[in-house]
This record gives sequence, structure tokens and C-alpha cells, in this order.
Amino acid sequence: MVHAARQSFVDGWQQAMWAGVAVVGALFVYVLAHGPKTTAQDAATANEKGTTSESLSA
Repeated sequence: MVHAARQSFVDGWQQAMWAGVAVVGALFVYVLAHGPKTTAQDAATANEKGTTSESLSA
């Protein structure tokens, strides 16, 4: 009975780890697709105006 309980815990842990990997992978793809879109030209323009490039993406 103890062995069955341990095995079910390990099985559940493995599924939870794979679910976590899937979530992190999906978030990584989302950030790649929708991340900051500041170009070098935008950054240069911001530097000339004295603003930061982070304020351009808002």
C-alpha cells in the first residue's frame, strides 16, 4: 500500500512538471511574439528627445 501511494505521488509529480513545462513554453512564445517592439530608430529618437525608450512602448 505504501508503494502504491509513493508511485501515485511520483506519477502526479511528473504530470505536474510536464504541465509546468508546457505553460512556460507557451508564455515564452507569447513574449517572443508580443514583447517590446522598440526599434533602433525609435531608441535613437528617444535619446535625442531626452526620453527613455521604455516610455515609447506605453
